[in-house]
Amino acid sequence: MHPERPVGTAGSARPPIGFRRRNLVVLAVSLVALLAAACGQSPTPTPTQAAAATLEPTPTASAVPTPSAVPTPTPNPLDADLLDHRFTVLVVGEDVSAARRARGYIGDNTDAMMVVSVSPGQKRVAMVSLPRDTVNIPLPNGQLWTGKVNAIANSYGIDVLRQAIADLLHIKIKYYVKVNMDDFVDLVDAVGGISVNVKTYVYEPRWGINMAPGRVHLDGITALHFARARHYDSDYARAARQQQVIHALALKYTNRHTHIKVLRLFKTLAGLETNLPMDELPTLMALARRAARTDYVTQVLMPPQFALAWGDQGDGRGWVMIPNVEAMRKQVRQMFGD
Repeated sequence: MHPERPVGTAGSARPPIGFRRRNLVVLAVSLVALLAAACGQSPTPTPTQAAAATLEPTPTASAVPTPSAVPTPTPNPLDADLLDHRFTVLVVGEDVSAARRARGYIGDNTDAMMVVSVSPGQKRVAMVSLPRDTVNIPLPNGQLWTGKVNAIANSYGIDVLRQAIADLLHIKIKYYVKVNMDDFVDLVDAVGGISVNVKTYVYEPRWGINMAPGRVHLDGITALHFARARHYDSDYARAARQQQVIHALALKYTNRHTHIKVLRLFKTLAGLETNLPMDELPTLMALARRAARTDYVTQVLMPPQFALAWGDQGDGRGWVMIPNVEAMRKQVRQMFGD
């Protein structure tokens, strides 16, 4: 039996839709403004500014124009403390979509769970994926979650999942970002798709996926299927593909020449949740741009190296993975290196 969400604990309930929407709007607008500034584009004048410009007298040929002082724009200062310390965020993908809801699906499982950690100075990025079938997870309230890790957020909230994974790996995870399947499709399509290197044959006939190794360009729905395909290989192989698409998205969103369809994002991303500090957006964008193009290492915490046992244990939980906690923590320490 899964423990129920305790009343009055720190397990965070979902922020209201309005909260998520405001954060999204601020994030999208700030992102576009930052990209425009980075590309050297001039801001569009406001109607008042345009009207004032048309009312100014046109100088005659003999008139000597008086040079006017051009105000120097005040740069938005970056948070040096944020850039000088390790920045770690839990990226979570929820198995929810409008189509699934219409069919009566009520799961809300977090089938994709990835820790992305940027080293101080943004010289190295580590990406660690925890399999969804991992069980026996200690919770912040002292209980042992004996079910699968992908159901913790549905019972306790995303913030408890963040802390539980942090405790499991013996690291600090301050931030999280959660999206659902529709959000993911919109994020990919809003930048015209992403390109990835298919490393092994990917076959999923139910979605028409039949990819040989090589470079491919993916639109939103195909990227989703690429990241979810597992019947031809395994959950662990698809976790590695999820790392690929997250890295490809980071490269695309931090490329100064990428055209982002902001209005499309305004109307979607209803499932987006994050506790990233919105008042630190300039610093977060600087961090993201540096991190997206630096060295990065990846690891899926999969059997046999990171498991004491796996498979159906005959206890009613189905296919599970019992984690080798010490091996997981040792691997993460080596990847972080600091």
